[in-house]
Amino acid sequence: MRVRGQRELIESGVARGPDAFRCAMPVMFHDFARDFLKAAEGCQVTGDFSPVPCFLYCKSIELSLKAFLLAENVPVTKLKGKRSVGHNLERALEEAELQGLFDIVEIPRQYKEELRKANYYYVEKAFEYVDNYKVMMMRVDLPSLKVLFEFASILVEKLEKVCYEPMHMFAEKYRKRGK
Repeated sequence: MRVRGQRELIESGVARGPDAFRCAMPVMFHDFARDFLKAAEGCQVTGDFSPVPCFLYCKSIELSLKAFLLAENVPVTKLKGKRSVGHNLERALEEAELQGLFDIVEIPRQYKEELRKANYYYVEKAFEYVDNYKVMMMRVDLPSLKVLFEFASILVEKLEKVCYEPMHMFAEKYRKRGK
């Protein structure tokens, strides 16, 4: 599916202006989601637990869901800011559900439960900052890395076509104009 990335489309001149950027945003978010997933897969954890893969999987999930929302023409203002989806994974999933995500990918109950556990830490940036690490370690309800990996992987795989569609449509429209 990934014939040409957003950089190639923009640099080639196929994608120009605000419409092109709007169409490229789902592609960029999806590509970054894939990159965070790959980084998590290659993460070498020392000790019994590290917040690093949790953060990387959560970031991949966040960006996949936002890529989908952008592809569905949800305004950027609804994705960032105080009264928006922000970095709240549960809110992002709820909004994606309203936009038809479950027509494309089935999300098992277990994935939603592990997302809820992960969101508790992710939204407070506990996977990122050492100050919050002690608070996180006191809780026994940590998310399953295996399930977060599966969830992130399924989103990246199943949402690729949807996220690339606006850019492909824009590129086709641009080519038809003869430019």
